[in-house]
Amino acid sequence: MKPKPSKGHREESPPCHSRRGGGFLRITAGIHRSRRLAVPPLPGLRPAQDRVRAAVFSALGALVPQARILDLFAGTGAYGIEALSRGAQSALFLEQNARTAAGLRENLATLNYDLPVLTIPVENWLPQATDQYDLIFLDPPYDQTGAELSRWKLVEGIERLLAPAGRIIWEHHPSSVWSALVPLREVWRRTYGRSSVTFLAAPDAR
Repeated sequence: MKPKPSKGHREESPPCHSRRGGGFLRITAGIHRSRRLAVPPLPGLRPAQDRVRAAVFSALGALVPQARILDLFAGTGAYGIEALSRGAQSALFLEQNARTAAGLRENLATLNYDLPVLTIPVENWLPQATDQYDLIFLDPPYDQTGAELSRWKLVEGIERLLAPAGRIIWEHHPSSVWSALVPLREVWRRTYGRSSVTFLAAPDAR
């Protein structure tokens, strides 16, 4: 499958494909370790690469068990599902594309999770959201230049939803920087090919 523009281009190898042309998501650790979940054969849809997820969750460590998860721009739900496998207590997924969201719901049901998948644009949902989350996975479209993304308004106010000791896990173009207007600080950053992952925390978080 070709990478879809909204996820940016990635240098990592694409996921393995079944004979029917669809891919799969492999859970890397936890109670569902090595389980393979179907990825709908939609143009460009694919989960975050195994090695990226493994590195991210290794860095998160003890923050994952019992965490409340928010997976924005969820796509396949790779990050949220991985967190659940590793002991997170709950998850809320937002995926605007109805067909993609349907595939995510099917995979959650396969793992016996009855969790909400909302098909609403993130920018419409955020202003009305009130709950807080320990880990917020943020994988927005980053085919724009870094300058464009640093001024992006779709996730304005997201810091309200972050628990005091929580983290935002932001996947983005390597040249992008978080807006200085948002009261969050960078605590971890790694680059994998043409994508980067940054952890953001509240200014006084440990």
